[in-house]
Amino acid sequence: MKHRLMKSMAAAVAAYIIAVSLTACSSNDKEEIKTADLSITVTANAGWDQNSTPAIAHIEGKDGSVDFYHAVMPDTEGSKGTSTVTLEEGDYTVSFVSPINSDGSAYDTDEPVDVTVDAGAETAPAVDCPMTQIPADKVTDEMLHDIIDQTKDAVENGDETLKGDAGKGVLDKLEGNAANNPNASGGTKQDAADTDAKQDGTEADANGTTEPATPSGTTGGSSSSSTGNTGASADNSVSTGSDSSKQPSQPAHQHSWKNHTATKQVWVSNWVDVPDYETKQVFSHYLYVFSADGYSTTDINAVKSHSIELAKQGLFTNYAEVPQYTEQQVQVGSHKEDHGRYETQSYTDYQYCDCGATR
Repeated sequence: MKHRLMKSMAAAVAAYIIAVSLTACSSNDKEEIKTADLSITVTANAGWDQNSTPAIAHIEGKDGSVDFYHAVMPDTEGSKGTSTVTLEEGDYTVSFVSPINSDGSAYDTDEPVDVTVDAGAETAPAVDCPMTQIPADKVTDEMLHDIIDQTKDAVENGDETLKGDAGKGVLDKLEGNAANNPNASGGTKQDAADTDAKQDGTEADANGTTEPATPSGTTGGSSSSSTGNTGASADNSVSTGSDSSKQPSQPAHQHSWKNHTATKQVWVSNWVDVPDYETKQVFSHYLYVFSADGYSTTDINAVKSHSIELAKQGLFTNYAEVPQYTEQQVQVGSHKEDHGRYETQSYTDYQYCDCGATR
Protein backbone atom coordinates (compact mmCIF):
# COMPACT_ATOMS: atom_id res chain seq x y z
CA MET A 1 0.00 0.00 0.00
CA LYS A 2 2.81 2.38 0.92
CA HIS A 3 4.62 1.60 -2.30
CA ARG A 4 1.56 2.43 -4.41
CA LEU A 5 1.03 5.76 -2.55
CA MET A 6 4.65 6.81 -3.17
CA LYS A 7 4.32 5.89 -6.82
CA SER A 8 1.10 8.01 -7.19
CA MET A 9 2.76 11.02 -5.53
CA ALA A 10 5.77 10.74 -7.86
CA ALA A 11 3.48 10.66 -10.87
CA ALA A 12 1.59 13.74 -9.64
CA VAL A 13 4.84 15.65 -9.10
CA ALA A 14 6.06 14.75 -12.59
CA ALA A 15 2.78 15.88 -14.13
CA TYR A 16 3.00 19.20 -12.27
CA ILE A 17 6.59 19.78 -13.47
CA ILE A 18 5.57 19.08 -17.09
CA ALA A 19 2.58 21.45 -16.82
CA VAL A 20 4.74 24.24 -15.39
CA SER A 21 7.34 23.70 -18.10
CA LEU A 22 4.73 23.84 -20.85
CA THR A 23 3.24 27.02 -19.38
CA ALA A 24 6.68 28.64 -19.25
CA CYS A 25 7.42 27.66 -22.85
CA SER A 26 4.07 29.01 -23.99
CA SER A 27 4.69 32.31 -22.19
CA ASN A 28 8.17 32.65 -23.67
CA ASP A 29 6.94 31.84 -27.19
CA LYS A 30 4.45 34.74 -27.07
CA GLU A 31 6.52 37.85 -27.69
CA GLU A 32 5.34 41.27 -26.55
CA ILE A 33 4.04 43.46 -29.39
CA LYS A 34 5.86 46.80 -29.35
CA THR A 35 4.35 49.93 -30.90
CA ALA A 36 5.26 53.58 -31.45
CA ASP A 37 3.42 56.69 -32.59
CA LEU A 38 4.19 57.85 -36.13
CA SER A 39 3.87 61.65 -36.39
CA ILE A 40 2.48 62.97 -39.68
CA THR A 41 2.85 66.65 -40.62
CA VAL A 42 1.38 68.14 -43.81
CA THR A 43 2.09 71.72 -44.93
CA ALA A 44 0.76 73.64 -47.95
CA ASN A 45 2.14 76.80 -49.47
CA ALA A 46 -1.39 78.22 -49.93
CA GLY A 47 -5.11 77.46 -50.11
CA TRP A 48 -5.53 74.46 -47.76
CA ASP A 49 -8.20 75.22 -45.16
CA GLN A 50 -11.25 73.83 -43.36
CA ASN A 51 -13.28 73.91 -46.61
CA SER A 52 -10.78 71.61 -48.34
CA THR A 53 -10.79 67.83 -48.34
CA PRO A 54 -8.11 66.35 -46.05
CA ALA A 55 -4.65 65.29 -47.07
CA ILE A 56 -4.83 61.50 -46.84
CA ALA A 57 -1.83 59.40 -45.81
CA HIS A 58 -1.67 55.90 -47.34
CA ILE A 59 0.29 53.69 -44.92
CA GLU A 60 1.56 50.31 -46.19
CA GLY A 61 3.64 47.77 -44.32
CA LYS A 62 6.65 46.45 -46.19
CA ASP A 63 5.64 42.92 -45.19
CA GLY A 64 2.13 43.41 -46.57
CA SER A 65 0.37 43.05 -43.20
CA VAL A 66 -0.74 46.70 -43.01
CA ASP A 67 -2.52 48.74 -45.69
CA PHE A 68 -4.86 51.57 -44.68
CA TYR A 69 -5.55 55.30 -45.03
CA HIS A 70 -5.50 58.11 -42.46
CA ALA A 71 -6.92 61.65 -42.92
CA VAL A 72 -5.04 64.79 -41.86
CA MET A 73 -7.06 68.02 -41.73
CA PRO A 74 -5.55 71.53 -41.63
CA ASP A 75 -5.63 73.47 -38.37
CA THR A 76 -7.96 76.43 -37.89
CA GLU A 77 -5.42 78.85 -39.36
CA GLY A 78 -4.97 76.67 -42.43
CA SER A 79 -1.93 75.59 -44.46
CA LYS A 80 -0.72 73.03 -41.88
CA GLY A 81 -2.06 69.89 -40.23
CA THR A 82 -0.62 67.27 -37.87
CA SER A 83 -1.75 63.85 -36.65
CA THR A 84 -0.36 60.61 -35.22
CA VAL A 85 -0.89 56.94 -36.00
CA THR A 86 0.13 54.07 -33.69
CA LEU A 87 1.99 51.32 -35.55
CA GLU A 88 3.79 48.10 -34.65
CA GLU A 89 7.52 48.01 -35.05
CA GLY A 90 8.49 47.48 -38.65
CA ASP A 91 9.16 49.13 -42.01
CA TYR A 92 6.46 51.14 -43.79
CA THR A 93 5.88 53.22 -46.92
CA VAL A 94 3.81 56.40 -46.63
CA SER A 95 2.32 58.24 -49.62
CA PHE A 96 -0.30 60.99 -49.83
CA VAL A 97 -3.52 61.73 -51.71
CA SER A 98 -3.85 65.40 -52.64
CA PRO A 99 -6.66 67.49 -51.13
CA ILE A 100 -9.09 69.40 -53.37
CA ASN A 101 -9.78 72.99 -52.29
CA SER A 102 -13.13 74.77 -52.49
CA ASP A 103 -12.07 76.52 -55.73
CA GLY A 104 -11.14 73.21 -57.38
CA SER A 105 -7.37 73.62 -56.99
CA ALA A 106 -5.17 70.72 -55.87
CA TYR A 107 -1.56 69.97 -54.88
CA ASP A 108 1.69 68.35 -55.90
CA THR A 109 2.84 66.07 -53.08
CA ASP A 110 6.23 64.48 -52.43
CA GLU A 111 7.10 60.99 -53.59
CA PRO A 112 6.31 58.07 -51.20
CA VAL A 113 8.70 57.91 -48.23
CA ASP A 114 9.99 54.93 -46.29
CA VAL A 115 9.91 55.02 -42.50
CA THR A 116 11.02 52.57 -39.80
CA VAL A 117 9.02 52.32 -36.58
CA ASP A 118 11.24 51.35 -33.65
CA ALA A 119 9.74 51.55 -30.16
CA GLY A 120 13.20 51.78 -28.61
CA ALA A 121 14.51 54.58 -30.84
CA GLU A 122 15.57 57.83 -29.18
CA THR A 123 13.80 59.86 -31.90
CA ALA A 124 10.12 59.19 -32.58
CA PRO A 125 9.33 58.30 -36.21
CA ALA A 126 7.92 61.19 -38.27
CA VAL A 127 6.84 61.93 -41.84
CA ASP A 128 6.66 65.43 -43.37
CA CYS A 129 4.66 66.11 -46.53
CA PRO A 130 5.10 69.55 -48.13
CA MET A 131 2.43 70.35 -50.76
CA THR A 132 2.64 72.88 -53.60
CA GLN A 133 -0.67 74.29 -54.82
CA ILE A 134 -1.75 73.72 -58.43
CA PRO A 135 -4.16 76.50 -59.54
CA ALA A 136 -7.66 75.31 -60.40
CA ASP A 137 -7.30 76.11 -64.10
CA LYS A 138 -4.10 74.03 -64.22
CA VAL A 139 -5.70 70.93 -62.66
CA THR A 140 -6.71 68.75 -65.62
CA ASP A 141 -9.83 66.61 -65.70
CA GLU A 142 -7.61 63.52 -65.61
CA MET A 143 -5.78 64.72 -62.50
CA LEU A 144 -9.08 65.54 -60.81
CA HIS A 145 -10.56 62.15 -61.65
CA ASP A 146 -7.49 60.38 -60.23
CA ILE A 147 -7.73 62.30 -56.91
CA ILE A 148 -11.46 61.49 -56.70
CA ASP A 149 -10.83 57.76 -57.21
CA GLN A 150 -8.03 57.71 -54.63
CA THR A 151 -10.11 59.63 -52.09
CA LYS A 152 -13.10 57.31 -52.45
CA ASP A 153 -10.80 54.29 -52.10
CA ALA A 154 -9.33 55.88 -48.96
CA VAL A 155 -12.78 56.36 -47.41
CA GLU A 156 -13.56 52.71 -48.15
CA ASN A 157 -10.30 51.45 -46.65
CA GLY A 158 -9.51 54.09 -44.06
CA ASP A 159 -9.23 54.14 -40.29
CA GLU A 160 -11.62 55.96 -37.93
CA THR A 161 -10.66 59.35 -39.42
CA LEU A 162 -12.44 58.27 -42.62
CA LYS A 163 -15.33 56.23 -41.25
CA GLY A 164 -18.94 57.11 -40.46
CA ASP A 165 -19.75 60.82 -40.38
CA ALA A 166 -16.10 61.71 -41.03
CA GLY A 167 -16.09 59.74 -44.28
CA LYS A 168 -19.41 61.23 -45.38
CA GLY A 169 -18.08 64.71 -44.67
CA VAL A 170 -15.02 64.06 -46.83
CA LEU A 171 -17.15 62.79 -49.72
CA ASP A 172 -19.51 65.79 -49.47
CA LYS A 173 -16.57 68.19 -49.73
CA LEU A 174 -15.10 66.10 -52.55
CA GLU A 175 -18.30 66.45 -54.57
CA GLY A 176 -18.67 70.20 -54.10
CA ASN A 177 -15.00 71.13 -54.53
CA ALA A 178 -14.50 68.98 -57.63
CA ALA A 179 -17.59 70.54 -59.23
CA ASN A 180 -16.02 74.01 -58.80
CA ASN A 181 -13.02 73.10 -60.96
CA PRO A 182 -13.33 74.75 -64.40
CA ASN A 183 -11.81 71.73 -66.15
CA ALA A 184 -14.05 69.11 -64.53
CA SER A 185 -16.08 67.18 -67.09
CA GLY A 186 -19.63 66.04 -66.49
CA GLY A 187 -18.42 62.48 -65.99
CA THR A 188 -15.87 63.55 -63.37
CA LYS A 189 -18.46 65.60 -61.49
CA GLN A 190 -20.81 62.64 -61.54
CA ASP A 191 -18.05 60.33 -60.30
CA ALA A 192 -17.43 62.68 -57.37
CA ALA A 193 -21.17 62.70 -56.60
CA ASP A 194 -21.56 58.92 -56.76
CA THR A 195 -20.99 57.45 -53.29
CA ASP A 196 -21.66 53.87 -52.20
CA ALA A 197 -22.60 52.10 -49.01
CA LYS A 198 -18.96 51.35 -48.19
CA GLN A 199 -18.40 54.95 -47.07
CA ASP A 200 -20.01 54.11 -43.71
CA GLY A 201 -17.73 51.10 -43.15
CA THR A 202 -20.17 48.32 -44.17
CA GLU A 203 -20.66 46.12 -47.18
CA ALA A 204 -23.47 43.73 -48.07
CA ASP A 205 -22.98 39.97 -48.30
CA ALA A 206 -24.77 37.62 -50.68
CA ASN A 207 -27.82 37.44 -48.37
CA GLY A 208 -28.24 41.20 -48.20
CA THR A 209 -27.00 41.51 -44.62
CA THR A 210 -24.16 43.80 -43.68
CA GLU A 211 -20.78 42.97 -42.19
CA PRO A 212 -18.04 45.37 -41.12
CA ALA A 213 -15.72 46.21 -44.01
CA THR A 214 -12.21 45.46 -42.78
CA PRO A 215 -9.35 47.51 -44.25
CA SER A 216 -6.52 45.34 -45.47
CA GLY A 217 -4.26 46.99 -42.91
CA THR A 218 -6.22 45.46 -40.01
CA THR A 219 -5.43 41.84 -40.79
CA GLY A 220 -2.56 39.66 -39.58
CA GLY A 221 -2.99 40.56 -35.90
CA SER A 222 -2.01 44.22 -36.38
CA SER A 223 -5.39 45.89 -36.18
CA SER A 224 -4.91 47.41 -32.75
CA SER A 225 -1.57 48.95 -33.61
CA SER A 226 -2.26 50.21 -37.09
CA THR A 227 -5.80 51.49 -36.83
CA GLY A 228 -6.50 51.49 -33.10
CA ASN A 229 -7.94 54.22 -30.89
CA THR A 230 -4.77 56.27 -31.24
CA GLY A 231 -5.01 56.32 -35.04
CA ALA A 232 -6.42 59.86 -34.94
CA SER A 233 -4.86 62.29 -32.49
CA ALA A 234 -6.45 65.38 -31.01
CA ASP A 235 -4.53 67.45 -33.57
CA ASN A 236 -6.56 65.98 -36.37
CA SER A 237 -9.92 67.70 -36.73
CA VAL A 238 -11.57 64.87 -38.70
CA SER A 239 -14.41 63.44 -36.61
CA THR A 240 -14.43 59.70 -36.05
CA GLY A 241 -18.24 59.59 -36.03
CA SER A 242 -20.25 56.65 -34.70
CA ASP A 243 -19.66 52.93 -35.13
CA SER A 244 -21.75 52.65 -38.27
CA SER A 245 -20.48 49.12 -38.94
CA LYS A 246 -23.12 47.92 -36.47
CA GLN A 247 -25.98 49.37 -38.51
CA PRO A 248 -27.20 48.69 -42.05
CA SER A 249 -26.18 51.46 -44.43
CA GLN A 250 -28.91 53.78 -45.60
CA PRO A 251 -29.04 55.58 -48.96
CA ALA A 252 -27.33 58.93 -48.42
CA HIS A 253 -28.79 62.17 -49.71
CA GLN A 254 -26.52 63.64 -52.34
CA HIS A 255 -26.25 67.41 -52.01
CA SER A 256 -26.52 69.42 -55.19
CA TRP A 257 -24.66 72.58 -54.29
CA LYS A 258 -25.57 75.91 -55.86
CA ASN A 259 -23.79 79.23 -55.52
CA HIS A 260 -25.50 82.10 -53.71
CA THR A 261 -24.17 85.44 -54.93
CA ALA A 262 -23.95 88.81 -53.20
CA THR A 263 -22.43 92.18 -54.07
CA LYS A 264 -19.94 94.40 -52.31
CA GLN A 265 -18.17 97.70 -52.90
CA VAL A 266 -14.52 97.15 -53.72
CA TRP A 267 -11.90 99.89 -53.98
CA VAL A 268 -9.99 99.63 -57.27
CA SER A 269 -6.67 101.45 -56.96
CA ASN A 270 -5.23 103.72 -59.65
CA TRP A 271 -1.89 105.11 -58.52
CA VAL A 272 -0.64 108.18 -60.42
CA ASP A 273 2.39 110.51 -60.15
CA VAL A 274 1.46 114.02 -59.01
CA PRO A 275 4.10 116.81 -59.52
CA ASP A 276 5.22 118.97 -56.56
CA TYR A 277 5.87 122.74 -57.14
CA GLU A 278 7.61 125.57 -55.28
CA THR A 279 7.67 129.36 -55.89
CA LYS A 280 11.20 130.49 -56.81
CA GLN A 281 12.98 133.63 -58.15
CA VAL A 282 13.90 132.88 -61.73
CA PHE A 283 16.22 135.07 -63.92
CA SER A 284 14.23 136.95 -66.56
CA HIS A 285 16.46 139.58 -68.29
CA TYR A 286 19.09 142.31 -67.85
CA LEU A 287 18.46 146.03 -67.17
CA TYR A 288 21.20 148.23 -68.69
CA VAL A 289 21.94 151.39 -66.62
CA PHE A 290 24.37 154.15 -67.89
CA SER A 291 26.57 155.75 -65.29
CA ALA A 292 26.88 159.10 -67.10
CA ASP A 293 23.23 160.10 -67.00
CA GLY A 294 21.37 157.14 -65.33
CA TYR A 295 19.64 156.16 -68.52
CA SER A 296 18.31 152.56 -68.34
CA THR A 297 16.83 150.18 -70.86
CA THR A 298 16.31 146.50 -71.51
CA ASP A 299 16.83 146.86 -75.27
CA ILE A 300 20.38 146.15 -76.36
CA ASN A 301 19.90 148.17 -79.55
CA ALA A 302 18.88 151.19 -77.49
CA VAL A 303 22.06 150.69 -75.46
CA LYS A 304 24.15 151.02 -78.64
CA SER A 305 22.35 154.17 -79.84
CA HIS A 306 22.62 155.88 -76.43
CA SER A 307 26.32 155.05 -76.22
CA ILE A 308 26.91 156.93 -79.51
CA GLU A 309 25.01 159.99 -78.27
CA LEU A 310 27.03 160.11 -75.05
CA ALA A 311 30.29 159.78 -76.96
CA LYS A 312 29.34 162.77 -79.18
CA GLN A 313 28.82 164.77 -76.00
CA GLY A 314 32.17 163.67 -74.63
CA LEU A 315 30.60 161.73 -71.79
CA PHE A 316 31.41 158.25 -70.50
CA THR A 317 29.58 155.46 -72.30
CA ASN A 318 29.97 152.76 -69.70
CA TYR A 319 26.86 151.02 -68.27
CA ALA A 320 25.94 148.28 -65.76
CA GLU A 321 24.06 145.04 -66.47
CA VAL A 322 21.59 144.54 -63.63
CA PRO A 323 19.92 141.05 -63.64
CA GLN A 324 16.14 140.99 -63.25
CA TYR A 325 14.12 138.11 -61.65
CA THR A 326 10.49 136.99 -61.65
CA GLU A 327 8.59 134.64 -59.32
CA GLN A 328 7.65 131.34 -61.00
CA GLN A 329 6.18 127.94 -59.97
CA VAL A 330 8.97 125.39 -60.45
CA GLN A 331 8.54 121.56 -60.22
CA VAL A 332 10.83 120.21 -57.50
CA GLY A 333 9.68 116.57 -57.44
CA SER A 334 6.56 114.42 -57.37
CA HIS A 335 4.51 112.12 -55.14
CA LYS A 336 2.07 109.25 -55.72
CA GLU A 337 -1.66 109.48 -55.14
CA ASP A 338 -4.33 106.80 -55.39
CA HIS A 339 -6.96 108.14 -57.81
CA GLY A 340 -8.95 104.92 -57.63
CA ARG A 341 -12.67 104.41 -57.27
CA TYR A 342 -15.21 102.04 -55.75
CA GLU A 343 -16.72 99.38 -57.99
CA THR A 344 -19.57 96.94 -57.35
CA GLN A 345 -18.42 93.33 -57.60
CA SER A 346 -20.31 90.05 -57.28
CA TYR A 347 -19.01 87.12 -55.25
CA THR A 348 -20.18 83.77 -53.87
CA ASP A 349 -20.82 84.16 -50.14
CA TYR A 350 -22.07 80.60 -49.57
CA GLN A 351 -23.44 77.49 -51.30
CA TYR A 352 -26.82 75.93 -50.67
CA CYS A 353 -28.74 72.77 -51.49
CA ASP A 354 -32.48 72.58 -52.13
CA CYS A 355 -32.70 70.35 -49.04
CA GLY A 356 -31.87 73.39 -46.90
CA ALA A 357 -28.21 72.61 -46.21
CA THR A 358 -25.61 75.36 -46.62
CA ARG A 359 -21.85 75.53 -46.53
